[in-house]
Amino acid sequence: MVTVYRPDTLEQALDKLAMGEHTLFSGGTDLMVRHTARPGITPDFKHDVVFLDAIEELQHITLIELESGLGTEAGLQSGLCQSGLCIGAGVSLHDIEINPLVPDVLRQSVANIAAPALRNRATMAGNICNASPAADSLPALYLLDAKLVLSSIHGQREMPIANFITGPGRTCLQQGEVLTHVVIPKSDLPVTFYHKVGTRAANALTKLSVAGLAKVEQGKVVDWRVAFGAVGPTVVRSTVLEQKIIGQPIEMLREPLFIENILSGYSKVICPIDDQRSTAQYRHRVSLNLLERWLTQLA
Repeated sequence: MVTVYRPDTLEQALDKLAMGEHTLFSGGTDLMVRHTARPGITPDFKHDVVFLDAIEELQHITLIELESGLGTEAGLQSGLCQSGLCIGAGVSLHDIEINPLVPDVLRQSVANIAAPALRNRATMAGNICNASPAADSLPALYLLDAKLVLSSIHGQREMPIANFITGPGRTCLQQGEVLTHVVIPKSDLPVTFYHKVGTRAANALTKLSVAGLAKVEQGKVVDWRVAFGAVGPTVVRSTVLEQKIIGQPIEMLREPLFIENILSGYSKVICPIDDQRSTAQYRHRVSLNLLERWLTQLA
């Protein structure tokens, strides 16, 4: 028989996780679908379940300044994370969506996840740990160079999100660990692009998504980033190709040959598959169309 635990503190949760394999339950919006055969049937969990929703330490969105000691107030070990925005793993998507401290590109991406009722329950930590190539928050988090704080009874460790997700449904989370915080380093990228392609305007599963960030000063592109969701085993972002844009005068983005060169480079790294949501050919073509739109809008 499966036992359910609902600890009040992170320490209690970590003690329980250290005792063996458990199913971590944060928002549960995906877990309930995965483990329920049909309506009215009790979910079939293989391991004891640890609910994380009552842990106050994981419920905050906080600006952290480790130099001033605010990192420990956010539940982080001193010196672990750089200064930035700390989002607890228990914060709902709705609270992320409406919080003005959260970067616009991330707010836009979570606003497109499911329906309002689900966003009131679902968490970004769940969206990350599912490690779906189509997870809506991931392209924005990759662009923002988000760091993940993983906690266990042995302490905390920090990992870039791009290293944490190793493939569809696969992460570096070890037994006894839990994702406790997402830290977004400070950045100054005022120009935002986000577009999600689905079968309808709301509550749609993602065919593909594109997120972009940029900064232009004195007619020159001083920073430029783009990431694609659902067109590869993990989020597709190429810092090598981004360097072809960074440093260019804005006029260069109006040159057809330059744009074609950029599109050709990304055509090689965008590798979607056919599935029940869409075809690889459609995803590939639309990804390049949206990339061209992003460059054109910036120009």
